[in-house]
Amino acid sequence: MGFLVDQGIRVLCLDIDGTLYPKRMLNSRMVRSSFPSLRLAMAFNWARAQYRRVQDVHPNLKPSREGLLDLQSRLVAGRLGRPLDELNLQKTRDSIERQFYRAWERSFRSIKAYEGMKEALTEAKRHGLVIAVFSDFPLARKLETLGISDLVDIAHSSEESGYLKPSSRAFSFLLERLAVPPAQVLFMGDSYSKDCQGAKRAGMYSCLITAKRKPVYPDADLVVGSWKEFASLVL
Repeated sequence: MGFLVDQGIRVLCLDIDGTLYPKRMLNSRMVRSSFPSLRLAMAFNWARAQYRRVQDVHPNLKPSREGLLDLQSRLVAGRLGRPLDELNLQKTRDSIERQFYRAWERSFRSIKAYEGMKEALTEAKRHGLVIAVFSDFPLARKLETLGISDLVDIAHSSEESGYLKPSSRAFSFLLERLAVPPAQVLFMGDSYSKDCQGAKRAGMYSCLITAKRKPVYPDADLVVGSWKEFASLVL
């Protein structure tokens, strides 16, 4: 089994968006979520980036999804110039739920898996690996749509922890649920900063899937351009 055997890997943990299916499908859905309010979409995108910057030091963050949604609503409302009273924060949270979370859940019913992804996971399961997924956004029914729900043993969104990747607290939440030492986990994702660097700081092995080949990705133990290449190197 190549890399997995050499390193004693017991768990293969995967990001979802851009990792299990092409990023262009994600991007097209993100564009659609700019409507009906482009202003809200811009504020939401800013707030998610700001959240990653402040999450490990923010004094009022509750380590739960409820805490994440509360602070996210506060950041969006502030960006829109709305008063930060209870009524406006609830209105902002409801708008985010309608325009993003509910709309995404509907739109992701048509995503198509990367070629060779399901076959690689089937082979990994045949060799006794635990398959996990860990995505920033809620999973909705993405695994069922991709046809791999029966292959995945553990599935979580980092939002459940109250933190987003690459926070060490998000990866600690994951490791508690995997119940194995980090050195026995290979984390695969399409974001070098969020997936590979976050996993590496948590003590895991990391694999970057990308069509862009820079000279070096120091925190990626493996870099692959496709699931076929992943299978040839890892399995």
